[in-house]
Amino acid sequence: MKLGTWLLAMLQPMIAKILISLGFSVVTITGLTAIVNNMKQQAVTAFGLLQPEMLQLFLLSGGAVGLGIILGACATKLMLWQIQNAVKILGVNPS
Repeated sequence: MKLGTWLLAMLQPMIAKILISLGFSVVTITGLTAIVNNMKQQAVTAFGLLQPEMLQLFLLSGGAVGLGIILGACATKLMLWQIQNAVKILGVNPS
């Protein structure tokens, strides 16, 4: 094994950890937060257009809680997917 290959193999995971700790993933998480906030705002706007009786029935049946659970699950899945992709881009084997 050549010295350069060995050094690169030793330094690559350390460089990836340094970049992640310095906030490499903050950019993607901030972008996803903006997308989720936009989706929530669109949902609030759409439900604001409902008739008051329909909105009360939706809220009494737990529709807001269900919508929150669905948005939370989507946001979590997107965040985990972005973190996995950031690690793959940096060249670290996730396993």
